[in-house]
Amino acid sequence: MSDEQEQDAELVHQILEGDENAFDALYRRHRLRLYQFIANKISDWRDAEELVNDTFLKAKEHLHTLNEPEKVLNWMFRIASQLVAGWHRKHRNPVQGYIDVYEAEGEAAATAVIHQATQEYTMKTELWTALSKTIAQLPALEQKMFRLQLAGKSYKEIAEICTVSVSTVRNRLSRAKKRLGVWAKAWEKADAEGRDLDLSELNEKKGKS
Repeated sequence: MSDEQEQDAELVHQILEGDENAFDALYRRHRLRLYQFIANKISDWRDAEELVNDTFLKAKEHLHTLNEPEKVLNWMFRIASQLVAGWHRKHRNPVQGYIDVYEAEGEAAATAVIHQATQEYTMKTELWTALSKTIAQLPALEQKMFRLQLAGKSYKEIAEICTVSVSTVRNRLSRAKKRLGVWAKAWEKADAEGRDLDLSELNEKKGKS
């Protein structure tokens, strides 16, 4: 059993004894790994965040059934896989959705299903494209740190890779996430107003920060 597995097992035992801090520690310990795993399998980063939270909630609910607490991470990956499969069933092929609705409600309703699915797919594609462009506008060091964190690296590991202090990593990542938060609000505002996101809005706010 590795040191990490021993620590996981200890956290599981503490959670089962009612220690909420232990659950928070388990969440912080594995959230990024699970996020990366889920985000690589679905097309919506916001849904990926929700599925991560759902994974932990489901894990907490059924933790008493886990026979090998040292393998809690692999167990949570299996839970996440089930949730991802459910997500894909929910967001199934719009052609099949068209057929189902056509048989039940007729041509007009089925055409509306295809139209809505196409709009949603386009929106998600544009969202991912805009997100990638926005990350690319971060300073090079913050880009590197952000991608390392998404890859599951700890602050300490990122500090070693980037040859900076842990406090520098924490501060630069906090700054990067604030900038991405500004982007997210700008995108949602543009979408609500039915217009494309003008990335110059982001650049102006970035220059003021």
